[in-house]
Amino acid sequence: MQLILNDFGSFLGKKGERFVVKTSDKKEEFAVALVEQIIIASASSISVSAIKLALKNDVDIVFFSSKGKPIGRIFPCRLGGTTLTRRKQLEAYYSEKGAEIAKKLIKAKILNQAYFLKSLSKSREIDFSSVANYNIDLCKKLDKLVGNIEYIRDDLFGLEGTAAKGYFECLTKILPFEGRDKDSNDTVNLLLNYGYGILYGETEKACILAGLDPYLGFLHTDRYNKPSMVLDLIEGFRPIIVDRAIVTLFVQKQVSEKLFEHNSDEEMVLNKKGREKIVSEVMARLHTKVNFRDKHLSFQDILLLQARSITNYLLDDENCFEPFIYRW
Repeated sequence: MQLILNDFGSFLGKKGERFVVKTSDKKEEFAVALVEQIIIASASSISVSAIKLALKNDVDIVFFSSKGKPIGRIFPCRLGGTTLTRRKQLEAYYSEKGAEIAKKLIKAKILNQAYFLKSLSKSREIDFSSVANYNIDLCKKLDKLVGNIEYIRDDLFGLEGTAAKGYFECLTKILPFEGRDKDSNDTVNLLLNYGYGILYGETEKACILAGLDPYLGFLHTDRYNKPSMVLDLIEGFRPIIVDRAIVTLFVQKQVSEKLFEHNSDEEMVLNKKGREKIVSEVMARLHTKVNFRDKHLSFQDILLLQARSITNYLLDDENCFEPFIYRW
C-alpha cells in the first residue's frame, strides 16, 4: 500500500514496527510490512526513527510538489546497480545499442497510444481507428532508422511528436481540454501533470532497483538535474497508466471544481481531495494485473521488469530487450 501524507501539518512517526500518522483530528497506525511507499504530498514532518524504519524495510519515501512533480526521495544506500551496469549504460549511448533501446521505447509509446485509441472507439460513437492506424504505420519508419542516438534523435522525436499530436487531438474529443500542454491550468492538464508525476516516481524507483543510472538515458539528452533514463522508460506507460486513469475519472464524472484550489501564487492546483482522487486512480491502474509472459502481473511489476530487461540487454547482447506493448 501507499501511505500518503496529504494533510497540512501531518506528522509521520514510529511505534515499534508500525508507522504512526498524526493529523489535526486523528491518529492512525500502519504495519510496516503492509507499506511499500510513503508519499509526502503536503507540508508535513517526519521523524528520524520513521525514516530509519522505512530504510530498514526498503520502503520508498517520495516528496511531491503541489503540482505533482517528485522533488526528492529517500531510499536505502544498498539499492542501486553495480558499476558494471552503469559503465555498460554509458557505452551503449555511443553505440547503436542505445539507439535500439530508444527506438523500442518510442515504438512502445506510439503503439500503446494507438491501441488505447482503438479501445476508446469500442464504446463510443467517435471512431479513432484512422488515427490509430496511421500512428501504427509510423512505427515502420522507426524500424528503418539506423545509426547511433545522436544521429537519429531528431527523427525519433519527429515521429513521436507526429503521433502524439494526432493522439491528443483525439482525446480532446472526449475530454474538456484543447490539447496537451504541461504549462496549462485547465483541469485535464493539471490532472495529467500530477498523474505523470506519480508515474515518474514509480519509474525512477524501477530504474534504481534495476541498477540503471536514472540520469543517463538514450533518447532524452543529458542535462544537469534531468533524469533522462527515467524519461525514456516512462514513455510507453503514460497512456496505459495515467491517460487511462484520467479518462476514467471524467467518464465516471468524478472531476469537478471541488478538486482544485488556488495556491499562494494564484495558480490553480489540486487540493487535498483532488490529490487523493488522482493518486488513488493512478495507483489502482499501477496495481491492475494483466497477463504478461504467461504470468498474471501488475503494471507496476511490468514496469520494473522492463527496467531489468534493459539492464540485462546492456550486460549481454544475448538478452533481447522487447518493450511492453499493451493490446486493450
